[in-house]
Amino acid sequence: MKETLKRIFSVKNIIALILLILCALMLFVMCKRNEYKHVEGMVFGTVYHITYDANSDLNGVIETELQRIDMSLSLFNDQSTLARLNAGDTVPFDTLLYNVFSKGWEISRASDGCFDMTVAPLVNLWGFGPNGKPEHMPEQSTIDSLLQIVGFEKTQLVVMNDSMCLVGGKIDAAAIAKGYACDVVGEALANHCSSYCVEIGGELVVKGENPNGELWHVGVNKPVEDKLGVNPEVVKVLELTDAGMATSGNYRNFIDLGKGKVAHTVNPKTGMPVESSLLSATIVAPDCMTADAWATACMVAGLETSIKWMQQHTELSAYLLWADGERLMMTTVVSGITEEVEL
Repeated sequence: MKETLKRIFSVKNIIALILLILCALMLFVMCKRNEYKHVEGMVFGTVYHITYDANSDLNGVIETELQRIDMSLSLFNDQSTLARLNAGDTVPFDTLLYNVFSKGWEISRASDGCFDMTVAPLVNLWGFGPNGKPEHMPEQSTIDSLLQIVGFEKTQLVVMNDSMCLVGGKIDAAAIAKGYACDVVGEALANHCSSYCVEIGGELVVKGENPNGELWHVGVNKPVEDKLGVNPEVVKVLELTDAGMATSGNYRNFIDLGKGKVAHTVNPKTGMPVESSLLSATIVAPDCMTADAWATACMVAGLETSIKWMQQHTELSAYLLWADGERLMMTTVVSGITEEVEL
């Protein structure tokens, strides 16, 4: 019996067993990687790309969540909860809109109003809302009149039992809705798989590992005039997991009103499109909704204020691209530590 046990537990057999286990693990990992699926399409007037690992097709789950977001937060769908609230209706309680409103007001307060969803009338005035491009530059008197109703502290979302209504101005969730949509789709996928990357119009949320068994590799793009984003030039690659990332910039979404290009980021305090040395702000946060809102706030506030915010909010990381004359610079703030490099 002892001799039999010695033969079974010999060094040679143990090594063979270890190799067999390693081969089985490698085969399992390879099979798991082959399970990754990819789907893409159009939503909210932009393109989405979603990669996930699962044994079954989850496209129906994804489509259901995207439709829920559209019916809740789209300004271009006149039957959405947001559109109806802006029209003065009292609507059934909508959890998605309530979550966005709550997070938006939280970041509005933290950013001293630089992020402000009540900027909707000004966004429409400058041609970036559902009303389309204006025929000419807005008059200062018109801007001034709209500023009287803009300001997050002037508008409330009133919840009454199972219904809600807006009191005050109108709201525009465009600067936070794509990020939240990534989170919502990601949460739905998490019930079926362990790894995914949900990207909607440049905003994204990632969990687990990429198909190569590594952290997800995500690029920070060079801010060049490329409206469709078909020719991005990456200046830095980030390795992320269990995080959301969003970029706001004035180099893609703009219109020409005859006196030069007008960028889509409107300062809620001045009513004017933002002009500054800060070209784009990429924010990494625990969730994409938070990253999306802070990226917009940074574009409104400018470089110096954005750096101060990111030094204070160590749960966030920032990659700020800005122009110093002809030079392209990047300031990074990670865990409160700031670095600056020329690209």
